[in-house]
Amino acid sequence: MTQLKQKRILLIEDNPGDIKLFEEAVSAEELNIVIDIVEDGEAAIQYYESLKANDFVNSPSVIISDLNIPKINGLDVIKKFKSDPIFNVIPVIVLSTSNLDSDIKECYSAHVNAFLVKPIGIDEFFNLVKQIDEFWLRTCHLASI
Repeated sequence: MTQLKQKRILLIEDNPGDIKLFEEAVSAEELNIVIDIVEDGEAAIQYYESLKANDFVNSPSVIISDLNIPKINGLDVIKKFKSDPIFNVIPVIVLSTSNLDSDIKECYSAHVNAFLVKPIGIDEFFNLVKQIDEFWLRTCHLASI
């Protein structure tokens, strides 16, 4: 069996429980993923600026962001990422507790690639992480930076 190349995800999330669940899902499902975690919008912008300064070496394959994060909200962070002509090819998935139509429309207007509502149950959360891996990291052909 061929070893799949390890993929990198940027997880922008301030809830320690959700971070732990995401990490446990990756581990339990034995997914070949490195997770870079930032816990607020300011740290997300610093992460982006650091990548940019290093010619985007080790950029994530996919970005997963909550909307309600401290310092700079998730949507403003996403707009910053999507304004960069190099970085904007990275798919952005919003993973939020919100299911408001206004939030969903605003995210898609900002060129978010998918809007997912956080599941309540652990099994459902693990399944969602597995689906993200299967679709975005194994099925989709992602652009190289």
